[in-house]
Amino acid sequence: MDLSNKKLQCKLWFLLDLMLQSRVSKSPIILSGFWRSGTTWVQQVVAESICAKTQFEPLEPNALCPLHGGADFNPSQGAYIPLTWDVFSEKDCNFLDLAFKGISPKRSGFNYLARTSFKECFSDRVVVKFVRAQFILPVLMQRYSAQGVIHISRHPMAVIQSLMNAKWEWDFADIDLSDLYWRENELSICPLWEDLKIYKNASKEEKIAALWALSEREVRHYKNIIFVKYEKLLKEPELEFTNLLNTLGLKPQKRVDYAQDSPVTSVDRLGVSLDERLNSWRTNMPRDSQIKVRAVLRSLWPEVDKEWELG
Repeated sequence: MDLSNKKLQCKLWFLLDLMLQSRVSKSPIILSGFWRSGTTWVQQVVAESICAKTQFEPLEPNALCPLHGGADFNPSQGAYIPLTWDVFSEKDCNFLDLAFKGISPKRSGFNYLARTSFKECFSDRVVVKFVRAQFILPVLMQRYSAQGVIHISRHPMAVIQSLMNAKWEWDFADIDLSDLYWRENELSICPLWEDLKIYKNASKEEKIAALWALSEREVRHYKNIIFVKYEKLLKEPELEFTNLLNTLGLKPQKRVDYAQDSPVTSVDRLGVSLDERLNSWRTNMPRDSQIKVRAVLRSLWPEVDKEWELG
């Protein structure tokens, strides 16, 4: 599909979502996880299994959330994960209210990335995916009476190695955590910022490790979160996705292709074997980087070794 047709399709989906928002009557499902943890793939499989519509990354700067100034994409906001609900304004809340009704506010194209057909617009449930909501999940769960909150966790070394190679409009290496978290820095009390600012001038892999460890640590404190490891889903998708839906109190309505690549799978990751997905970091991540990453992970989240074998 050429770009002009794609834009037209997105506009039509947006108009349909706007007209059909009252049909979204069932409780939403919230999907959380760090970048490169398989969240888009899991969203795609879950939504297709239960015939729900997808809402893709409402807090992404490209989605023009008021939190980011509502302007064109600013690379300095690329890695921003809000540390507290206190940074959200009334406009931000209204923006999210639309997202949880299945409407992609202001900029429909980017948020329709995971949509598969026009039929999705008529669904009565929405699966909302975030890689930036780890610290606000309890608020989202309560505000939107979620059917469930799923948090996908992947081996930190695999996540970090994948992010080191990512070619995006922004790069962790260029992120100044002081600038990134100016909102939190202005709040009188934000303990998470105190933990994070130690790494404001750290190396690229240390910054990623700090954000990953802090988010994983905090999510483990929340109640009523369904924790799923990416590796288990990858090894036994049919069994594990069935178990996941059962935990949510849902039954699959159609069979899906678990082997399909997600809409954000880059060319260099197409057709990668199971072993490469699980273990390539062991040979591809330099030894000195592994040492630095392990130190950050253990400093911010001492229990990490109970969850993962870090090498």
